[in-house]
Formats: sequence, C-alpha cells, structure tokens
Amino acid sequence: MRLRNLQVFTLFVLAFSGTQYAVADYVAYSVGDKGRSPLPERVDKIDTKYLLNIEWGGYAGRKARLGVLEVDNDSGANSYTVSTIMGDINYSDSSTGVPVNGIDAIVIDSLSQTGRFRLVERTELSNVLAEQDLAASGRIAKPSGAKTGKVLGAEYLVQLVVTDYETKTSGTDKGIGGLLTKKVPLLGGVKAGSSQGRVGLNLRLIDAETSEITFTKQIESVIKETNLAFGGAGLIGDIGLGGFMSDYSKTPIGQAVIAGVNQAVFELIKQIGSKSAEGSVVKADATQIYTNLGQDSVAVGDRLQVLKKGEELIDPETGISLGGSTTSMGEIEVSQVQEKFSIAKPVSLSGTPDRGDKVVSTKAAAPLEFAASWKKPR
Repeated sequence: MRLRNLQVFTLFVLAFSGTQYAVADYVAYSVGDKGRSPLPERVDKIDTKYLLNIEWGGYAGRKARLGVLEVDNDSGANSYTVSTIMGDINYSDSSTGVPVNGIDAIVIDSLSQTGRFRLVERTELSNVLAEQDLAASGRIAKPSGAKTGKVLGAEYLVQLVVTDYETKTSGTDKGIGGLLTKKVPLLGGVKAGSSQGRVGLNLRLIDAETSEITFTKQIESVIKETNLAFGGAGLIGDIGLGGFMSDYSKTPIGQAVIAGVNQAVFELIKQIGSKSAEGSVVKADATQIYTNLGQDSVAVGDRLQVLKKGEELIDPETGISLGGSTTSMGEIEVSQVQEKFSIAKPVSLSGTPDRGDKVVSTKAAAPLEFAASWKKPR
C-alpha cells in the first residue's frame, strides 16, 4: 500500500510540474469468488489456479499492432491416459491430440480482452487475399468488392508453441464414464479421485520488420484437482471437441491451457510495455490538421507534438532501416475526435505539416503497474 501511495504521489508531483500522465491501472487482477487481487510483476511462483480467471486493467495508451501466428504443437501428444485400479488405459486417435484451433481462439480472445493491442489477421490471411483477388478479377460488383492495399501491417508477431501436453486422471472409483474398457470414450463425464492437466508453452515475440525473435519464455502450467467431477463430452478416444470452450474449459487440461495463455499474455504486455499515442498527419492546412488517431487513442483537449520526417538511414550491410532524424514543428491540440481519425488546431507550429509527418501525444504513457506483493483473492 505504501508503494502504491508513493506512485500516486509521484504522478501528482509530475502532473503539478507540467508533465501530463495517463491514468494508470494495474496490468491485471486475479479474480476470486468475492473479490480480486492485483498481480505482481513476477507470476511464475503463483499457483496456476490463480491465473485462470484474469481481469485485465484499464488502458488508454497506444495499441501495438499484433499478428497472431498459428499455434504450433511440438509436444507429440496425440493420446490420453487414464489410470485406474485396472491399470493404465491409453486412448489415442490421430484426429484428437492437442486442439490447436481451440488454443488459437483462447490466445486471440485473451489478447483482445487486454485492450492493449490491435490484432491483425495472419492465420487466415490467405482467405482475405483470395477475396481481394476475386474482387480485382472483375467478377464481383465494384462497389462491394474488397479493395487491395488495405491490409494492415503488424509491428510484432506472436506465436505459442505447445511443448508439453499431459492429462492424467486416476482414482479407485470404477465409474469413470461407465465401466472402463479399452477404447471406451468418456461420454458420461468424469468422476475420479484426482486429475491433473499439465501444459508447456513457449512464447515467442518476433519483430515483424526484421523477423528477429526479440523475446522468448517457457511457461509451465499445471492444474491439480482432487475429487474432480465435470460433465460434457470427454476429450478421450473418438470424441471431438464439440462445444469447445464450454466443455474443454471445465477439464484440468483445458484450464491449464487457459491459465498458461493468460500468463503468456501477461509476459507479452511486460515486454511491449506502454507507449504514448502516436500516429501520422493525414492532411493539413493553416487552420486544421487531420490525424489517423481515433477515439481509442486521443480525446478532445489532448496535445500532440508534430515531427517532420528527415532522411531515412539504411544499413548498407543488411538493408534494414535504422530510423531517421526528425525535427519538431511544434504542438497541435485535438478539437474533434471520430472513431478512426481526429482533427486538431495549431497551437505553436512553425509551418504547415505534410501528409505522413508524425504526431506524438505529449501525455506520457502510464507506467505498467504491479502489486508490490501477492495476496490471494477471496
């Protein structure tokens, strides 16, 4: 609590001195039945079950453009084992194994819930391009056809690789989905003495411009339950993942995946961090400047610094852009905000900005906030 008060006091002093800061919230909360508890910066030592139900903190800064690559399975898992008093029984089917499509959906949903990213399609990009090619062929009425050259580029690419995937149910109760015999699916739900789901996930963050892997982290997620009872279609044998989120999320292995994905997204936020809103000039004259910053980035009254682009520097050995010099032209103030753009008026400009000149919010991005210590939610 003392640290939290000190942070608030520091922001107050800086604001009083003339520096504006966005309002800060904790990055994420673990939610219990009767309350929630903010997460500390290190969550590796927290019991996995407290990472299952996460509420993401509010965020009003710049949203990074993120492309989510297809989940890859390197675990080799394509079977499930149930241990009973009659011995271990293995259920395998090439059509089951690790449900990568369902995990893809969990990753995208978790990233979207944070409110910190603009997600751009990458796993189904071929379908998007095919639709654009069809429109360009002249076979579709022009007003309704998808236009080419509008696909957003990603700043970062993120991928999860499943490195371990293990589920095990054991106990002395013979009634596990009925009498257990080889290749009998668990249609009647599960009732057992104990059950465990264990998942290993490797998180990879890739710079989309250079293809460099800028961050990687191995995550181990384990959910243990005793006297477990859950219904719905089983994940064993010839049964598919019908009603994926409703049934899969009730199982220890499904919950281990969800908690592991939440931890991966938490680590991703720590790496990308918070940034001030920035965009570009769309068009400008002596009295009005249009920018591509919409209502999710700026508000009426916000001030933006205008930066004139200088010469771009290219590395002669790699051909990669090293950036370039910029010159400040002064400040503008936002007077109108629409969904995808804003209009500003000059405050102290040395000239009329050109299309493509950069604009950066003078309001400093809120720092990432973490709990000073971990307390279990009620």
